[in-house]
Amino acid sequence: MSIESTLQPFHKHGVQFLYPDIWELDETVDGDNAVVTVSSDGTCFWSLHILADCPPPPQAVDSCIAAFKEEYEDAEESVVESRLAEMPAYARDMEFSCYELMNTASLQSVRTTDFTLLVLWQGTDHELTEYRHILEFMTSSVRADSLIDEETNAT
Repeated sequence: MSIESTLQPFHKHGVQFLYPDIWELDETVDGDNAVVTVSSDGTCFWSLHILADCPPPPQAVDSCIAAFKEEYEDAEESVVESRLAEMPAYARDMEFSCYELMNTASLQSVRTTDFTLLVLWQGTDHELTEYRHILEFMTSSVRADSLIDEETNAT
């Protein structure tokens, strides 16, 4: 089954993205902030954090990196190039071991006029063999409504 035949749209909080309809979606709202998490049937997950206080993208990503390094003493980060909501993102990948399994986490963040977006996805290396392209696809499908509106008004 191809990912395209199972896509479900999510559209709330000023953002939209596509995700596999066979994965579980959970949404948490705390005041003006929201976190939308999409999980596979294993330990692999993808989450979109919508941060209304608009922290700078490096601050959003670096605070996550600090948490990973505090939790996993072997955590290593690397700089990656990425786009989020069709904009260049501040992005880092993390590699670490947990329960003798190698894990990868990817963090990307951008700031719009309305909020800062932070995507975090994570999985074990054996899960990512199957799911990495899905996680990357979900990330590439993220759009901010305010940026879409700006594009529409410019044409």
